[in-house]
Amino acid sequence: MGENQKAKTAIARFFVYNVFFLLITQANSIAAKSTLFGNLTAPYLTFLDDLFYNLERADEKISDSCKADTRKLINLAREDDINALKILDASGKASSGILEGAVYSIGYYSECINTFVQSEKRTLKSKYCLISFNASADSHQEEIPHASWQVLTQRSKPPTIGLCVPQSCTTEDIQHATTYSLHNNFDDIDGRVTICHGDHTGFRTDVGAIVTLCILMFFIVLGIIGTTRDFMLTYKKTREAAHTVSDHSAEPNKNVSTIELCQREESRDPSLVDCYFLAFSFRTNAKKLFTLPKGGNISSIDGLKFLSMALIILGHTFSFGTQNLYFSNQEAIQQAPKDFLSQILANGTLAVDTFFVISGLLVTYVTLKLLAKSKGKVNWIYFYIHRYLRLTPLMMFVVLFCAYLLPYVSSGPNWPNSIEMYDQWCRKNGWLNALYLHNFINTENMCLSHTWYLATDMQMYIIVPIILFPLYKYYKIGVIIMVMVLAATTLTTALITAINNYPAIPYISNIVPLNKMNEYYKNVYIKPYCRMGPYIVGIGIAYLLLHHKELDLKKRIVALLWCLSTAAGLTVIYLMWPANKGILPTAAEAAAYSALARTVWGLCIGWVIISCYYGYGGFINSILSWSVFAPLSRLTYCAYLIHPVVMNVYYGSTESAIVFSQSYMIYTFLGNLTITYAISIICSLLFESPIIGLEKIFYKKSS
Repeated sequence: MGENQKAKTAIARFFVYNVFFLLITQANSIAAKSTLFGNLTAPYLTFLDDLFYNLERADEKISDSCKADTRKLINLAREDDINALKILDASGKASSGILEGAVYSIGYYSECINTFVQSEKRTLKSKYCLISFNASADSHQEEIPHASWQVLTQRSKPPTIGLCVPQSCTTEDIQHATTYSLHNNFDDIDGRVTICHGDHTGFRTDVGAIVTLCILMFFIVLGIIGTTRDFMLTYKKTREAAHTVSDHSAEPNKNVSTIELCQREESRDPSLVDCYFLAFSFRTNAKKLFTLPKGGNISSIDGLKFLSMALIILGHTFSFGTQNLYFSNQEAIQQAPKDFLSQILANGTLAVDTFFVISGLLVTYVTLKLLAKSKGKVNWIYFYIHRYLRLTPLMMFVVLFCAYLLPYVSSGPNWPNSIEMYDQWCRKNGWLNALYLHNFINTENMCLSHTWYLATDMQMYIIVPIILFPLYKYYKIGVIIMVMVLAATTLTTALITAINNYPAIPYISNIVPLNKMNEYYKNVYIKPYCRMGPYIVGIGIAYLLLHHKELDLKKRIVALLWCLSTAAGLTVIYLMWPANKGILPTAAEAAAYSALARTVWGLCIGWVIISCYYGYGGFINSILSWSVFAPLSRLTYCAYLIHPVVMNVYYGSTESAIVFSQSYMIYTFLGNLTITYAISIICSLLFESPIIGLEKIFYKKSS
């Protein structure tokens, strides 16, 4: 054996055998000693000692294969088998910072699942489990022998330990050994096996995964064919133009792209088949995506969309992180929502209301212009089909990907939990997304839970003609309907919040019980009749922009409106600061805030759009109308769909406890933002842009 190998073996024996394995055989004597550090580590080590003993002992509740493999593992470790020691080493041990909340000893996942022990007859494989501890509220603390253990059980999230055991041990085996070991050592402390898994295998027999992969490959092939055909036709058109440069009849089509010819009713060249292939061209779709606009009347919306999407990603970076990561300083997380600057993060859900304003504005702006152009004659069936085709294909592919391919993308200690709402829930309830009813049916197990917004927005879109047609035909009646709908949504939200004593906003701390927060999400947050206030504001703004080409305001009025909107926006953001610090509002105050805050925020955003449109935006308009925001704005829908999946893949793959800090969250946010938009480009070129192109071609050719 070489010197390096001897050194590695010696290190392994020192850190693994002496610290862990000897404690398995001698933990009782160590726990009995009154040492400075033993008081902190003995509870963990005593538990591990008994757990492995219970897995190998002759008990009818433990399967024979589990007992045999555990006994074999321990015997090989006694013989200094490096792989057997690695399996034992992969289990979590107590570390520094316990009293600060470092109670997540999740071990080393990769070392566990990638280690195989060769025995005479077969290969012994291992799997990884997570065990969470819970002390009952009325536990007799004086009977618990270690003061440090009491500290561990007084955290917002229970202590968790990673365990690496033979693959033959079932979840029931480990649960029985865990329960028995805890009862032997502690009073009123329970342990639950929350996860038990190894590498995700079985792709070759997963029909859904294979079909989804085939669909993905089909779109990629269509993109390659379309791009190739695009280059061929462009080359052909260039050569024909060069040979007919003196022919003026060729001049009109000289700078017209091939896909634009497809979308002209009178065009017969290229062929219809070519047109459909060209809709998938990466070249054409990339040019459309990255073309910078020369300016527009409502160009400030581009900046608002990107910045709002960035704020949503920032909020989800924190919220999904606290759910799926193990932080070693829980106190810092609890303090984060209480900071002054963190209130923007704590109220980040207001960014969703910005999108409701923009959605109401755009659908009204386009529809009223169409009504005016067609003198009130609109194909309302196509009105709905267009919206459905615009949103559904990409969303349903993401549903398929999450349900069948995502489980094979990565793995990690908390991987099954981190992708549960995308994996299991999408297999069960993904069909509801296609009907846009997932904010009403099976909301507890909603596939792609963040897409409640799409369901809510679609439901608003369905009923919006009852406002838009009267607004076009009979202005006063349209305004009356708008006011009535706004009053109804405000009153409904206030009553539901007050009667059920719901929180004013979805707090990001644990100051409200989880079951109450879940009820609030289900009955208020995701319901269209509680979120329509900003949408109505958007409708009103669109009507103003269409019917007043100019708005002559005096400087002092503009300054006053900017001050009022800024003050109102800051009030909405910071009015719940005391609640985030633990001083909850009364039921009446919560109802008033819940009913009015989002509409007030919508009015603030509305003023920003109006001021930029009419030339009163100043440097704000210069920022929001920056041409670079246009491509990013076009990627908003893709980014919205995939960003939680992107971040939970990262969180679920993380194999160690994290130290929470503002710098860590900012760094993670920037990574999530960058990767999300990079993947959004791929999704746009493969799915979103082709579907839009096909719809335009089909509509033009059939009309």
